[in-house]
Amino acid sequence: MSSPSSKTRFETLAPSAAWSRRSVVRAGFSSAVAATIAGMSFPKVMGAQATPEASPSASPAASPAASPVAASWPMPTVGEVPAKTLSGTVIVVNGGEPKSFQPDFQVDDFAWPIACNIYNTLTSLDNSYNVIPELATGYTVADDGLSIAYTLNPLASWHDGTPVTSLDVKYTLEKIVSEPTATASGLIGAVSHVDTPEPYTAIVHLKQPSASVVGFLSWYGVFILPAHIYDGTDWTTNPANLKPIGSGPFKFVEYKAGESVTLEANQTYFGDGPFLEQLKFSIIPDDNTQVQALLNGEVDFLPALPSTQVATLQATPGYKTVEKTYPSPIYFGFNFKRENLAKVEVRKAIAMAVNRDQILQTALNGLGTTSDRFYPAVIEWASNPDATAPAFDVDGANKLLDEAGYPKNGDERFSLKLFYFTGWPEVADTCTVLKEQFAAIGVTLELVSLEIGAWEEQVRAGDSDLAILGGFQGPDPANLASRVGTDGTLNLWFYSNTEIDDLLKQGDEATSQEARIPLYFKAQELLAQDLPVIQLVLQTSFPSFVDTLSGIWTDPDDAAASQVGMNRFTLTKIAS
Repeated sequence: MSSPSSKTRFETLAPSAAWSRRSVVRAGFSSAVAATIAGMSFPKVMGAQATPEASPSASPAASPAASPVAASWPMPTVGEVPAKTLSGTVIVVNGGEPKSFQPDFQVDDFAWPIACNIYNTLTSLDNSYNVIPELATGYTVADDGLSIAYTLNPLASWHDGTPVTSLDVKYTLEKIVSEPTATASGLIGAVSHVDTPEPYTAIVHLKQPSASVVGFLSWYGVFILPAHIYDGTDWTTNPANLKPIGSGPFKFVEYKAGESVTLEANQTYFGDGPFLEQLKFSIIPDDNTQVQALLNGEVDFLPALPSTQVATLQATPGYKTVEKTYPSPIYFGFNFKRENLAKVEVRKAIAMAVNRDQILQTALNGLGTTSDRFYPAVIEWASNPDATAPAFDVDGANKLLDEAGYPKNGDERFSLKLFYFTGWPEVADTCTVLKEQFAAIGVTLELVSLEIGAWEEQVRAGDSDLAILGGFQGPDPANLASRVGTDGTLNLWFYSNTEIDDLLKQGDEATSQEARIPLYFKAQELLAQDLPVIQLVLQTSFPSFVDTLSGIWTDPDDAAASQVGMNRFTLTKIAS
């Protein structure tokens, strides 16, 4: 491996090959990464919780213009790409309206699956969370862990024919970290700056070593943008936000508000595929309407079946339904500004009232697993099996509340407001079950249902007592900092423990998994003492699609699951 001052050495791979876990860990990084938040779409557990504000026709709030980027070398000429063989149209369900087609300046779950097919990231995560090549064909981490050199595919070009170069990487990453409100600003906050010594070499310099940054550069809000389109402009209002110019396998054609987004094949795409003439996203917010559209032959791919419809699709000929349990627990958190909830005895008693088995069977129809840890057990190496929430014990919970000074007045001790957002029926059903369970310890639960924008605004303002959400916590426990770190973007609880902050920082800076494990395990032990959040269940996701399709990224039986990133329909074909 090279040192910062030595000649950069690249591990070059074919575009469809995955980097092995061993090679990446050897370089000082985990094999894959966390993403962040809880989701509403594609599937629900994989998105990033957002405020669905304006559609792409509106102009978001302005941000400072990007710093100019300039090349010290002549602009290269893009090489020829072999001719593509195209056939047919695939229609994918999208659960809501995109806010914009610029995927980096704001969280936008409903734009994400579309952006995954218009744009590219440097690297992406396959269906098993392995880091795989996309715009980059390889990378090398310096011995001191303070820089990462990426080699770019020389055949990559923007949809307007301009070559993709290291200038685009520099503009994008430096812009993201300079904008505190950008989706991935905190996730890749270790990035200092990017050097561009050659057209196809981008050297990403870090402020400190970071075990998670390679993976975060493979996920959400880090799509490489065209510098020749965005540099020197306001990236929130650039006209390209409405008519995007990407480098991905499909090109933007049109957007019909409330109806659909249509893409067409990029015949100069640098990698294998695409094989479809068109890829269309049909905007259908209602879960039951989505299922009916699939059964009626109006759409071809539904990213996440509601749990009540899984058995129906599994039994219906002509469809394939697959399943995956993501590291995306449904959980609730306590508002530490409330006098009663600031007491750990009260939080512990409430946690003891939770019957996870009942929630799983009643709210999720048994489709998932219970979760009582502080980091999902799906990511076994990083999850401390001994740091768990208190076990279900109604009698013990009642005793704790009595001792804490909250005796029953009749059947009630006190009431709490639990905020949840609409559009996720399993969460709504979970709240109903929790209301019944909390009543057994004299806590009256008022359920407050809001659309997600209002939910986020009011929870952040401290209006809730409890709030429930989900979220992809991903293969890297560095994600914990966003959820329970003092300055975490998803720490909605006004919770702070500086010892946990220090442990999470040390864990991300450690350069081997062996060194990271005790740091994250200790942080989880402290969370088990403080109880700022309580995990409930891990919901299994069930994508369903017509069985004439192949090359489906989420199908574990399909080679595409290890060849393309999440949400990519690059290799999708229709059987003749």
